[in-house]
Amino acid sequence: MREKVKNFFLLLLQKLLITIELYNRDGLTNHAAACAYGFLLSAAPALLIISFFVSRSLVASPELAADLFQQIHFLSGIIDVKDFINTFLSKTTFGWAGLVSGFMIFWTARLCALSVQRGIGVIFHGPRSVLRNTVVTFGLSILTIFFLFIVLLGSSLAVDLYNLTMLPLTGSISPALSVFFSRTFFIISLSLITLASYRFVPKNNPKLKNILPGVLICIVFYRIFSMGFSLIINPDRYNLLYGALGRLFLFLVNVYFFFVFFFFGAQMIQILGISDAMLFIRFRKFHSKHMPPASLKDKLFAALPWPLQKYNNFYKKGAFVFTQGSKGQEAYYILSGKAGVYLERECRKKITTIEQAHFFVEMAAIETEGRAASIKAETDLSVITLPPELFDTILQIDPDTDQNLIKSLSERLKSLDERIMSTLV
Repeated sequence: MREKVKNFFLLLLQKLLITIELYNRDGLTNHAAACAYGFLLSAAPALLIISFFVSRSLVASPELAADLFQQIHFLSGIIDVKDFINTFLSKTTFGWAGLVSGFMIFWTARLCALSVQRGIGVIFHGPRSVLRNTVVTFGLSILTIFFLFIVLLGSSLAVDLYNLTMLPLTGSISPALSVFFSRTFFIISLSLITLASYRFVPKNNPKLKNILPGVLICIVFYRIFSMGFSLIINPDRYNLLYGALGRLFLFLVNVYFFFVFFFFGAQMIQILGISDAMLFIRFRKFHSKHMPPASLKDKLFAALPWPLQKYNNFYKKGAFVFTQGSKGQEAYYILSGKAGVYLERECRKKITTIEQAHFFVEMAAIETEGRAASIKAETDLSVITLPPELFDTILQIDPDTDQNLIKSLSERLKSLDERIMSTLV
């Protein structure tokens, strides 16, 4: 049990480290900034639309509207709240300004949706049809607008509005309870929107078992950040010093870091989908150096990762790994020992030797024909047997493996040519 817990946390640490490396390599913080910018642009027209509906709901109660605007502390010393309320409630039609606001909120939400698509496209590669792109963009735009209204309706000002409008009617709902319900609704809605984005935006829809950890990472990390940020920077004091600009800055920071964690969660989903391939690549890069671990990162990937141990096989000296003509498309990577390559079943004449940290049977893994040679353990031999699907994934995502294979094949062809020439002389 203790060993399983240790392996679980070690594997989690390895996956987090790989996720951070790829996140930085792909420059996803830039995509997060673009998403935050598009989302911020959507806030102004959305706020105008909300203001219209709020004003319509408060026409019959100017006193309630005055109490609400008193909550905006920095306005009390700048404007006459009573005169402002009378002006604010005087209009009764939506007008051209409302139509422009509606168009602008969809247009800016589309900018945010396109930024999300580009960021997800960097993580999950592959072309998409024009129709699918259009549908996904439209769906993301609607989700962005929905999320925007959730953010605005879950703000502290909106909570004050709930308290002012609900408490006189019910007399039983406490302010703390109303805050709890608004925050809970916000988190649930945010989680569902994030889940929908992870599920439908990538070309090859990830599996739900991988999506759920990504959603959890995104929401939990964001909540930890937002709570820590609110403790470090007091919003009321910041608002007193910088006014509306300060509120805008705090809002932008929170939105930016949400998208940072959003793309981090998406990157983790991709890693979970190809975790065996990524773990093998990291292990092979260290293993091929033939050097003791020099850093903490080396130590994390120095030993064969736990999920890859099921692919580990051991052959005694003189044992056949396989024989010429046998079927199979597995690829083999030598952990320790040496393997001899023979062109006949009887293994009378060895054409080359394959040593530690090299692959063999690459062509059999790519083609469907039988084995072209026999492989026999020249010493005690430990190998990782890679299934065709896993080997194909490794080749797709790791250029170093391709180069290693090309180098190994060229060396073996050169050795074979030299042996053929020696027999002809």
